[in-house]
Amino acid sequence: MSLKHYRHLQEHFHSLIRNKVLEAGSKLPSEREIGEQFKLTRVTVRQALQSLEMEGMVYRQNRRGWFVSPPAVVYDPAAHLSFNIFVTEQGYTPHTERLQQTLVAADPEVATKMNLAVGTPVLFLHRRRYIDNRPVLIEKMYINTTLLPGIEEEDLTQSLSQLLARKYQMSYRDMDLSFKATSLPEEATSALGITAGQSGLNIERINYTQDKQVLEIDYEYWRHDAVTIQIAIRD
Repeated sequence: MSLKHYRHLQEHFHSLIRNKVLEAGSKLPSEREIGEQFKLTRVTVRQALQSLEMEGMVYRQNRRGWFVSPPAVVYDPAAHLSFNIFVTEQGYTPHTERLQQTLVAADPEVATKMNLAVGTPVLFLHRRRYIDNRPVLIEKMYINTTLLPGIEEEDLTQSLSQLLARKYQMSYRDMDLSFKATSLPEEATSALGITAGQSGLNIERINYTQDKQVLEIDYEYWRHDAVTIQIAIRD
């Protein structure tokens, strides 16, 4: 691979994106078409595009091709704002797809965190979330049904925080929160339609009621280019 040609291709797309010749969401030519235009092998083209992907400039969706990345949404995990609200407030369209919603027996880890007996039924919720039709987030949650009777019958593509307020007169209060950069697990990359092993953001959160009972345990995997974490701390 010629380093000169590789960098030329990167700079070419950098320029097109910076100058908005290619707008956010625009589809790039196919790898074959780019290779023919620049007289490069497909391997060189793909490596250059993957480098741009690591910078958050472009993204690839399996079987669909390469696209210009939209600006990342700003996300404050400690703000208790629902996904639908903070995405909409930033001018984008959110959508949630429910992949699985079923009662399961609490394993020792979940039971300990929720202060329940092992085997107590809890609701397992697996969702894929979209911004402007782009899958950006895979979420797995365990919900304490002893505090929220009947929640397993609800349509949980909707905002959980709004459901809590409307049906149960409850709200999130305290939380335990951790987040870290990671290589996304294969299950997450497959669900997001991206290459296995790509970098991403892992957020783990435990939400409590005002009387310190655990409402839910939430595990999120985000695309690395889809989100910027910004936490506001006020006196």
